[in-house]
Amino acid sequence: MSETQSEVLGQEFVGLIHAFGVLRTDATPCGQPMSVSTAHAICELAAHGPLSQTELADRLGLEASSISRLVDQLNRKGWAQRAPDPDHNDKRVRLVHLTEPGRQAAKQVSDARAERFGQLLDAIEESKRPQVLEALHLLKDAANAIH
Repeated sequence: MSETQSEVLGQEFVGLIHAFGVLRTDATPCGQPMSVSTAHAICELAAHGPLSQTELADRLGLEASSISRLVDQLNRKGWAQRAPDPDHNDKRVRLVHLTEPGRQAAKQVSDARAERFGQLLDAIEESKRPQVLEALHLLKDAANAIH
């Protein structure tokens, strides 16, 4: 890839991050009043939980210390709890599971996310939507490959 293509990719990617509102700390890009990491954590737990903190960290691509703080925040909000893993011999291993308010918050995020992405797709010419989805898939795979 030429330096120019790399620069254009960087500029466009940063522009997308800004336009989508990913850098906001007070709300998700879909308008939910929480951080992006909180939204992703509760959605992962809703879809795949309960999870150990290590599993949650792996799914979100975060460090153990960040996950510990994030789970502490979820606990303080009443959205998640830690419980012993009944399938693990090491009693220090805890599973993180959502509470009912946590499941409700995850559903709100999921619904708002679907609405926001629907709006994005509606703003793209219908014949170009498959190209956009393919490009995002390729970018995700490339990011995972170099991670």
